[in-house]
Amino acid sequence: MPALPIRAKLALLCAGAVAIAIVAASVLAWVATREALRDQVDASLNGPGQVRIRTMLGGLAGIPNLNLTLDQQIADLCAPGTEGRLVGGPAETRMQVVFEDGSTCSPFGTGDEAEVTAADLEVASGEQASVLRDGTTNDGEHVRVRTVQMADGVAMMSTRSLAEVDAATRQLAIVLTLAGLCGVLAAAAAGLFVALVVLRPVRQLTAAAEHVAATEDLDVPIPVEGRDEVARLSTAFNAMTSRLSRSRERQRQLIADASHELRTPLTSLRTNLEWLMRSEAKGRPLDAAQRRQVEQAVLGQMDELSTLIAEVGALAREEPVRARGPVDLDAVALRAVERAQRRDPGRRFELDLEPWPVLGHGGDLERACLNLLDNALKFSTGPIRVTLAGGRLTVSDQGPGLSDAAQAKAFDRFWRAPEARELPGSGLGLAIVESAAVDHGGTVFFTNAPWGGSAVGFELPSANGAVG
Repeated sequence: MPALPIRAKLALLCAGAVAIAIVAASVLAWVATREALRDQVDASLNGPGQVRIRTMLGGLAGIPNLNLTLDQQIADLCAPGTEGRLVGGPAETRMQVVFEDGSTCSPFGTGDEAEVTAADLEVASGEQASVLRDGTTNDGEHVRVRTVQMADGVAMMSTRSLAEVDAATRQLAIVLTLAGLCGVLAAAAAGLFVALVVLRPVRQLTAAAEHVAATEDLDVPIPVEGRDEVARLSTAFNAMTSRLSRSRERQRQLIADASHELRTPLTSLRTNLEWLMRSEAKGRPLDAAQRRQVEQAVLGQMDELSTLIAEVGALAREEPVRARGPVDLDAVALRAVERAQRRDPGRRFELDLEPWPVLGHGGDLERACLNLLDNALKFSTGPIRVTLAGGRLTVSDQGPGLSDAAQAKAFDRFWRAPEARELPGSGLGLAIVESAAVDHGGTVFFTNAPWGGSAVGFELPSANGAVG
């Protein structure tokens, strides 16, 4: 059986909740109404039967021996041939006398006597003072019965029909059932409507995700409405597709740039190898100096290819955001300086590092710092100054610097200044710096130092939210 859609589940949930509430309220209303009606019937049966009998017996003419005791009068009333001779009894309440031996009579001629139970006999015998119960007549009519002891061995049963009460409660049950069904249907319709309205952004999100899965088209923004959880989901989806789209574009650009940049060293490497092979094939081998020159060129081109491939791999790495933690940027910069010092032991580094905690990945930040130092080592022969103040890490050299137009392109992939074309490098070092800085919520900068040369670096926010 296929799973129900969310909108159907919400509609059923609303209908179920309303149904439970309606059933509970209907049952309570039905019971309360039934008990109220029965209480009215009970109140009409709670009159003092003895007084009623005394009044009627004493106020009717034609009855001899009015000075007899109550027991004698009752016995006289129920004597053979006398039952029903008292007329004018109550119209709604029927009365009958019951003796402890189970015999009964109806002195008021009401007929249709109620069935006598063991509880009535207990009242007549004096074991109970009175009893109030439901019962039935000889004709099967549903009645309410109150039995009260009148004298030793004698009780009076007052009965009243429950036909009106039963009819009213049945009608009320029908009305409550119909109202409940209407309420449940209305709740289901309202739940379905609410589900359709609330889940509209989810349907849009589903359609967009299916479109992306089918076409790999990431340019499918979803409109964001409100500030609830669904709006947050839509915002997150838009951010995800936007990031994936930018990542794909960067990959395409990187592939195009890498293929172009790899072509030059590969062509040069092929040329040198063909020259070496052709000279051997024609029987005119190169002399030792020429051969050494070709071998050094080949090794240099291999190194250049290795460096280029490593940096392209580092830049193209599309890993999930790795777990980050507190990192001391000043300690990271110090480690990068120590590594740069080992690469050029004779170079002097001037350090001015203030403590600055950041939230990030120490390895990525150290690589970015080392790329800044390698760039300074490549274009400068003087001392290199490294400063960290307010989250701003600056590597200053005494090289030739760059023009304003060139500074705007310094962080582009594979871009190299015209005067640096003959120097080793791939043009990816500063691009890697920018990638690391942006991933850590920072920015990069390239300016000319006041004393000459370049001042290059990045700025990161503090782990505690402070800004430099």
